[in-house]
Amino acid sequence: MDHKILGSGLGGNERNSLDELLDTLPAEDAGAIRGWLSPEVGGPQGLLGVLSKVQDDVRRPDPEDSDKVQRIGVIGGGTAGYLTALALKAQRPWLDVTLVESKSIPIIGVGEATVSWFVMFLHHFLGLDPDELYAKVQPTWKLGIRFDWGPDPDGFMGPFDWSGDAVGIRGSIAETGNINAATLGSLLMGADKAAVYDTPDGPRSLMKYLPFAYHLDNALFVRYLTEAAQARGVEHVEAQIADVALSDADWVDHLTTADGRRLEFDLYVDCTGFRSTLLEKSVGSKFVSYADTLFTDSAVTGNVSHGGHIMPYTRATTMNSGWCWGIPTRDENHHGYVYSSAFISDDRAAEELAKRHPGISEPKIVRFRSGRHEQMWRGNVCAIGNSYAFVEPLESTGLLMISIEALTLVSSLPASWREPNVREVVNAGIAQHWDAIRWLLGIHYRYNTRLETPFWKECVSATDVSGFAPLLDVYANGAPLTRRNPVLQDLLNRLAPSYFGLFGIEYLLLGQQVPTRLLPLAEPIEDWRRRKQSADLLVAHSLPTRQALEAFDRYPELNRQLLQDEDSWAGPAIAARLGFC
Repeated sequence: MDHKILGSGLGGNERNSLDELLDTLPAEDAGAIRGWLSPEVGGPQGLLGVLSKVQDDVRRPDPEDSDKVQRIGVIGGGTAGYLTALALKAQRPWLDVTLVESKSIPIIGVGEATVSWFVMFLHHFLGLDPDELYAKVQPTWKLGIRFDWGPDPDGFMGPFDWSGDAVGIRGSIAETGNINAATLGSLLMGADKAAVYDTPDGPRSLMKYLPFAYHLDNALFVRYLTEAAQARGVEHVEAQIADVALSDADWVDHLTTADGRRLEFDLYVDCTGFRSTLLEKSVGSKFVSYADTLFTDSAVTGNVSHGGHIMPYTRATTMNSGWCWGIPTRDENHHGYVYSSAFISDDRAAEELAKRHPGISEPKIVRFRSGRHEQMWRGNVCAIGNSYAFVEPLESTGLLMISIEALTLVSSLPASWREPNVREVVNAGIAQHWDAIRWLLGIHYRYNTRLETPFWKECVSATDVSGFAPLLDVYANGAPLTRRNPVLQDLLNRLAPSYFGLFGIEYLLLGQQVPTRLLPLAEPIEDWRRRKQSADLLVAHSLPTRQALEAFDRYPELNRQLLQDEDSWAGPAIAARLGFC
């Protein structure tokens, strides 16, 4: 056969370098190579691909192994306990998973705002049906955080589509003096709208191109998770733990309940919240405080009707001795004033919250400490949620970290204690996650110059942000960080890794107008104005948030587009890349 007269190249309609090479080889050899690098595997690009098949690293416990990890006891309920139990059953259905909780121990209902990563965790990793979630939990959407923060009276937007920079953050600063016209998400947030459109043929959605998260009513969400766990075979034991018996310094032998029952598992997952009954009190993992960076330790919460007006964002508002969150549910806004008890009393905090939000419900006080333990996983105890670590609610990291910790446990769970284990990798990696959150939150406090109260003066002068010091030096040298040299960006991501990435950090710094040398525009400002005008048109035709949510309630195909289309930010391709499926 004369390969020179073939109608197309190996990888498409045009000939390429591999075709030219094969022309010089014996026909039999060339044919074999063509069979390997067929167009179906990308032609010559297949040389850079992964074509071999290897089984995954999941191993089932051997029934005959006396050291097998088969019985998992999740101690404690709430979002941490139920999300962990569901993750174990979803990804390791052969495990015997038991959730032990006491109804007499209340659940702390903070952390109702999430991040976009959590949407994929719920629906791809846990396999929860979105139609059921919308029907039973009635989530609202979060396009980002709106900060009443910094020197600009209008505050600034922190949208989830910041990595796109589709309108332009640098042009927004040049034209408006702030960052609030940088993305479509920012503009939608400013208009209290979502990217859903009413057309003669029914609703059309662009939400699969616009990352968003859920706002969740905690009581409805936990009830839904409880039902899902029961349906999936998670055994439920209602009991209060009276004693933890150890067989070694870091090895739990069994638990004894208040009514005398003995509970025995191969692995104990501590989801007991701030009590940290197993990790801290029983196996002795020490607590590492973040108090030098995060001064708040209390919150007063309450709800108030929003009259049907649903914001598409979480709101963070500067207060005299901290800040206040605003989280919309379908019927009301949930608010919480996060404050430092060293600067204001509980009663004064409740009064300040009520003055900010007249008609708010009876206040509830929550105490917390910000920090983490030295180990997340010690012996046969692994802690998830507040029992391992907690930081104040700014940036909605609570449910994010619960899901990351559950994902990590499931992904690293051994089939037998005889196997070489990966505890120290888990401990170091999850600790780094939390430490990065510490430094990220510290930036909010160190550079917020909106108020000059005693609390904020102390924050500006004393907040420890040393973990991000190299990054802050580079920012002062020039911003946006995400437009700096790629080599420099790579170094920053190594020195100051964060879930929110350089985009999230620079939004906080530019939004608070922290001094920097701004990189000059490399385009006429008219180009930015044209993009902004087009984005404004998309916003003008979009639906208010309530109507957009109702469209998703009524038309399940909109969620299917979001979760099944390959070009979606929450589709299967991205989910697989993140280890969700």
